[in-house]
Formats: sequence, C-alpha cells, structure tokens
Amino acid sequence: MEKIISLPWQKIKEEPLDITLAKKAKNGDSDAFTELYKIHKIYLYKIAYSYVKDENKALDIMQECAYKGFFYIHKLKNPNIFKTWITRVLINVAIDYLKKESKIIYLDNDSSIACDEKDISLEEKMDLYNAIDTLKDKYKTVIILRYFNNMSIDDIAKTMEIPSNTVKSHLRRAKESLSKILKEDYLYE
Repeated sequence: MEKIISLPWQKIKEEPLDITLAKKAKNGDSDAFTELYKIHKIYLYKIAYSYVKDENKALDIMQECAYKGFFYIHKLKNPNIFKTWITRVLINVAIDYLKKESKIIYLDNDSSIACDEKDISLEEKMDLYNAIDTLKDKYKTVIILRYFNNMSIDDIAKTMEIPSNTVKSHLRRAKESLSKILKEDYLYE
C-alpha cells in the first residue's frame, strides 16, 4: 500500500464541514444532523419568523422542520445542497402551519421589510403584510425569500426547485398582485 505524503506548501483538499456532516447524517448519524441543524438554525429561524411573525410559532415551525429533516435526511440526494434542502423542508412546514392556523400575519414592531423605515408608516406595513398573506403560496414564498431574507434569484430557484426564470416570473406576478391589492385597499378607504 502506498503512503501519500503531503508537503507543507501543498494544500490538502478538505471537504467543507457542511458536506461532511450531511453525509454522516444521511447515513444515520444523529449527532451529525444535530450539529448541522445548529449551524443553520439562525438562518432557518429568520425564514420561519418571516412567515408567522411570532417567536413561539417560528420556534414551533423550526422544531417540526428539525423532526422532518431528521426523519427524511436519508432521502437527501446530494449532501452538497443540504442548506437548500432543509430550507425547502422549512418552507413546506411553514406553509402547512399557516394552512392549519388560517391566520393573518400581523406586523410586530420589529420589521424586516427591505425599505427605509422612515418612508413607510406602521399602517402601511400592516397593509403590506396582510396583502402578502393573501398571495398564493408560491408567490408569497418568493417574496419572503427575496425581500425578507435577501436571497438571490438563483438561490430561490434552488430552494424551490424551479428554474430561475420561473422565480422571476413569480416575483413579477407577486408584485403585480400586491400592487393591485394595495391600490384597492386605498381606493376603498
């Protein structure tokens, strides 16, 4: 058997921790899954919170996501895309949660809307959140991922498992719908 010697100036290609942990988790290592989930928990929390605007509900969604993620990790085809996969799981859990709750998303004082706070009143923010809540799930998802979580079009496409052009078209249609809903609201006031 040949021994491989590495010289100090030669770089040894190491696999990123995410991928190593994802491979171990896929093979049934619960500690690896737990560690992997800890790495992404803040990112996942922000998305969950964007959907429900309530800390406890967001934590419930994360807990369900962790359970489903652990239960279905063996179905992960490519460990390189764990973050995309677990994000998709979380989005599905959040949508299911909202369908069960059938509640409107209300705005907290802590807003994550991507606009200048000085330019929009609390009432306008509430109107926007309520309008977003009325969108179809696919449109609501792209709006939340793009404007509340600052994801790129390509990242959204990977997360939702749809082409980039479809993401762009969903964003355009979502904005058109929001514009129409908000204009109607102000016409009837």
